[in-house]
Amino acid sequence: MKEYPETHQTGYISIENLPDEVYHEYVRGNYNPVHLTGDFGIQIAEDGRVWVCINGVAFLRFKPKEEDKQQ
Repeated sequence: MKEYPETHQTGYISIENLPDEVYHEYVRGNYNPVHLTGDFGIQIAEDGRVWVCINGVAFLRFKPKEEDKQQ
């Protein structure tokens, strides 16, 4: 996988299309959607790991399964 260096941009951030598990919490009233203005950062490593940061804090991390890694 092609590596992409850490990149940041300031703009409007919202969470869309919630996974079913999170959506059900939202319907029950346990989820409060947030819209904010801030710094959005993303980095993709050569081994396929991905980091998404909001205002310098890791928000989402992804690590591919060893058997599913693509070159």
